[in-house]
Amino acid sequence: MNRRDIVFVTIVLAFAILGVCGGYLSSASRAWTASGGGSFPARPSIPSAASPTLVSSDDVSPTVYLPLVASNYSQRVYSTHLVYKGAFAYPAGDDWTYSGHALAYYPEGDPGSTDSYAGSLYAAAHTWDDLVGEITIPEPVISDHFGDLPRASVLQSLTDITGGWKDNCTYHDECIYREVDGLEYLSNVDRVVWNLNDWYNTAAYDQDSLGWSELDMTDARGVWHIGERPSTEDVFHNAKACNYLFRAPRGFADQTLDGKWLIAGNHREAGALGGSQGPTLYALAPWEDGAPPASGQNLDALALLYYPEVYACVNDPVACHFPDYRAKDSWGGGAWVQAANRSGVLIFGRKGLGDSCYGTQAECGGDPCDMYKGYHAYPYQPQILFYDPEELRAVVAGTKEPWEVLPYEVYSPTDEVIGGECAMLGAAAYDQERGLLYVAEREAGPSGETAVHVWQVE
Repeated sequence: MNRRDIVFVTIVLAFAILGVCGGYLSSASRAWTASGGGSFPARPSIPSAASPTLVSSDDVSPTVYLPLVASNYSQRVYSTHLVYKGAFAYPAGDDWTYSGHALAYYPEGDPGSTDSYAGSLYAAAHTWDDLVGEITIPEPVISDHFGDLPRASVLQSLTDITGGWKDNCTYHDECIYREVDGLEYLSNVDRVVWNLNDWYNTAAYDQDSLGWSELDMTDARGVWHIGERPSTEDVFHNAKACNYLFRAPRGFADQTLDGKWLIAGNHREAGALGGSQGPTLYALAPWEDGAPPASGQNLDALALLYYPEVYACVNDPVACHFPDYRAKDSWGGGAWVQAANRSGVLIFGRKGLGDSCYGTQAECGGDPCDMYKGYHAYPYQPQILFYDPEELRAVVAGTKEPWEVLPYEVYSPTDEVIGGECAMLGAAAYDQERGLLYVAEREAGPSGETAVHVWQVE
């Protein structure tokens, strides 16, 4: 029996269990107090048969989560539809190390390329400098050793794509930006859109983050706030939408999202100060808010996915909306992929598997993956979360709450990554025409170099 046959059998068993446990699934839920003082319904109680388990790259079947609403499983993309093609490295040089936090595919880039990996990538370089460049896509190689990977070449040198905005937070005298944490190509206006993030932001400033620039990374315009401000229960707080950017399919966006096909999201450590205890998804169309929108403008947006803060969640995962949440979880990239009649929203990052601990490396068990003081949850695992677009459609329709949407599969590419249990998946980019998925692995090399893994979506 091959993996896809086993997927089908697993699905049939899942429906059988759902039938037995249906009464339990529909039981009343508690109310949790959110940081803003209001309350949200708790994550519905789910029997142990539906509790999230992980799928490693050497497992024979993916995890199937029992949904609270029916969905057509045959229309979902699973890990079995991802064919690993190999990896390549960012360009050489210290300026390109400690990166991998922002990536965008540009289909018209590198026109002289003759291999099967057409186009180019806009990529943010060293996190200290917040500069962006354009690089080639070399043919990937499958190898366990970073030194074997081919290097990308530079098409456009590193520059400040934000035109100074990264050093000029105007929302408050004391607000700042620390990273360019999102990039995406907007084909309809021929611009590169970017997102600015202050991952520290202990004052919880609800600052602007989004802007765009010409393809040569000049004429920056911005910065704008994603969603209304202020918003009830901080639904549109900057901490929920200031990171990864990617595209939804135009057809889905036109039919369900009022034409808003740009998707933004973020995951803030511990989900505090306006953040989310799990990944988020927001749909927007900044080109419809002005040409360009005015600086400081609030952009119209739809909240598709977020997990409200629950105080007890950090130390008691049972209290969390997101399954087995840990404060040290990190989700830094996303892509909405399609193949044949299947689709899925994929989120990339690293999951903490140990108990949450706040303190130094030594105080938290000698965490070998993080030497700094803060949250720890060793051991870790690189993960890809799979979300069903139909459940997002239910959120827009009002039949499902954003925090009720859970991954239907969790895949751990342990055989593909270079960094083992410490591997951190970061930004992602997607070539829809060829079905190629590009995912950065941060600090994959011995000196903090970034690798880009490539999967073909079939």
